[in-house]
Amino acid sequence: MTAVLPWVTLVVCLATTLARIPSALRGENRDVFYIFSLITLSIFISIEAPYLVIDGWLGGMNIGNLVLRFLLYATFYFMGIKIAMAFGSASAVRAIRGPIGITAAVLVGALTIYFFAITDTRGSSAGMSGLTWGPSLDGYAAMGRLYPGFVAACLVPAIWRTVASTAPVLLRVASGFLLLGLCLLLLSQFFPLIPFSEAWLRVLINYSAAMATCIGLAGIWFSKAYARRKQRLLA
Repeated sequence: MTAVLPWVTLVVCLATTLARIPSALRGENRDVFYIFSLITLSIFISIEAPYLVIDGWLGGMNIGNLVLRFLLYATFYFMGIKIAMAFGSASAVRAIRGPIGITAAVLVGALTIYFFAITDTRGSSAGMSGLTWGPSLDGYAAMGRLYPGFVAACLVPAIWRTVASTAPVLLRVASGFLLLGLCLLLLSQFFPLIPFSEAWLRVLINYSAAMATCIGLAGIWFSKAYARRKQRLLA
């Protein structure tokens, strides 16, 4: 199952991205299309077969994983701001793009580079699972989880309020999927407690989080488009 899940997640994210192309060409919410594109690209690079090819081009030193880390940081920064604004959470917007959020992003970015630089990363390995693990690699992995977890923590309260509200059912269901994805990201902070013999749980949580987030975002977009169309028909 964990071997198929990454590809299923990629297909779902790619389909969602392609579905956004017509509206992006019309100039409608192009930033949403860019966010979906970033998510899809991140999923693609994280899958073993493409990763090994890409990292081979970069010298086989797992620089592909470093690129993936910063791609994810950028994705969560822009996605976090967009979601916070969509849910009307000024506090989440301030937390993500204000002094606290920028400081967190800079520190995580700097520490990511530092831990990568002091680690022996020779030999391409998706998820760096084939390397010899030690304190520096543990720190590098922790940084990769920390910033997405920070953004998720900023967004959860506002999304929960929508899920528990009297908003249209379609919007609440889509928000529920998004909430699930973010909660799984928060759960990933406890990966160090999962033994390597149960590493499949990490894969399951990571890709389930990505798929739920993508489905949630697509559902929110669809629910808003449906609501606008319904209002036009009633008018």
